[in-house]
Amino acid sequence: MDEKIYDVVVIGAGPGGYHSAIRASQLGLSVACVEKDDGTGNGGLGGVCLNWGCIPSKSLLKNAELVNTLKNADQWGIDIGDWSADIGKAVDRSRMVSKTLTQGIAYLFKKNKIDLFKGLGTITSSTQVVINHEDTITSKNIVIATGSRAKDLPGIKLNGTSVISARQALELREKPSKLAIIGASAIGCEFAYYFNSYGTEIMLFELMDRLVPKEDGDVSAELEKQFASQGIAFATGTTVQKVMQKNGLMQIIYETGGEQKEFVCDKVLLGVGVQPNTDNLGLENIDVKTSGPGFIEVDGHMKTNVSGIYAVGDVTGKLPLAHVAFDQGIVAAETIANLEPFPITDYENMPRCTYCQPQIASIGLTEEEAKHRNLNYSVGKVPFQVAGKSVAIGDSQGFTKVIVNEDNGEVIGAHIIGPEATELIAEVGMLKLLEGTNLELHKLTHAHPTLSEVIKEASASVNGEAIHY
Repeated sequence: MDEKIYDVVVIGAGPGGYHSAIRASQLGLSVACVEKDDGTGNGGLGGVCLNWGCIPSKSLLKNAELVNTLKNADQWGIDIGDWSADIGKAVDRSRMVSKTLTQGIAYLFKKNKIDLFKGLGTITSSTQVVINHEDTITSKNIVIATGSRAKDLPGIKLNGTSVISARQALELREKPSKLAIIGASAIGCEFAYYFNSYGTEIMLFELMDRLVPKEDGDVSAELEKQFASQGIAFATGTTVQKVMQKNGLMQIIYETGGEQKEFVCDKVLLGVGVQPNTDNLGLENIDVKTSGPGFIEVDGHMKTNVSGIYAVGDVTGKLPLAHVAFDQGIVAAETIANLEPFPITDYENMPRCTYCQPQIASIGLTEEEAKHRNLNYSVGKVPFQVAGKSVAIGDSQGFTKVIVNEDNGEVIGAHIIGPEATELIAEVGMLKLLEGTNLELHKLTHAHPTLSEVIKEASASVNGEAIHY
């Protein structure tokens, strides 16, 4: 029998990979997917996102939210007496959630007649992929979707036991007594909230001068205030100089404000960014252009410099978020199928979310960025208390901030910190997709009582028309 030649071979079954594979199949293309799962959790259907990232971490964060609610049960008129929280059972639940969703991906692969090859895929030419250095499959097009992994720091190496990444943190069935988290962006802040809720003493270290340094400055200030009230300690503008084992514990030597200090803890969690999984992939065999530590250069249609080779997701270095990979994967598939989809070139207006409590969500420019670009802008900012529902549900801390270009009324940035922020940001995203202005955001009738009213009030506040503030 003649060897089968596929229209598309996708290397990696994470968010970008499985979206690309399924969409290509929907468009009538023959599709194979090569997925490496070596047992470390860096692979498997659904990739890191479904197995060891987005989904299981959100499961654990829900547990943390419930634990914190139970701590204050008396505020709700509920007397539950003695109770305890088993972090191990929370981990069990998160693994079950992950398994349910990865099984769903397996079903979708079968439904869409996608051939799945399990093993390490190495590119040997622009049309061939070798699996586990043995079997070769041939394809007219190759989509690289191999994702990324946690990054070390100079002198601080991940070892999976005392110095861990999010991957190992998701499996800890016994809470650390003390935990140091290096890096206070989304991953660091989410795990700080999670472990703190179970009683772990947390110390967050951040090189920049504030928590979540890529967010709007007002958001950082609000998070710092709320984390402090939760008992989460942090040191910003801080350089971690050394991490070493001492008497069975981890000793961190750091410098802050010109003063050298130390923190002793059980474990150290590194959350300082990612590096692409492009090593040992065979890119040198076809001269694919990369930048930095190995990120693959692509255009708006996810094309590389080599005809027939595409890349999607974290390996592109554009914006390492699962929903960005989703859209990139679909664009790649539709480009291969000659549908001429709209290219993805604007990553500023992709939503960015952090799922600690309070939640953080943003889209577009921060006020600092608008100021740096010398834009003529106005700001509307209102506290969540303007939405009566936030008070009713006992979660009224935080605010919504809208930044508007005065020259044309365009909403150039929106920043939310507070209850359900990660859900609320979609409204602003839709407005921007439809090229609406702040007028539409303000004049749209929002149901009452809902948390979304805080967005309406923030947009009204731009022109001094907010009713409740």
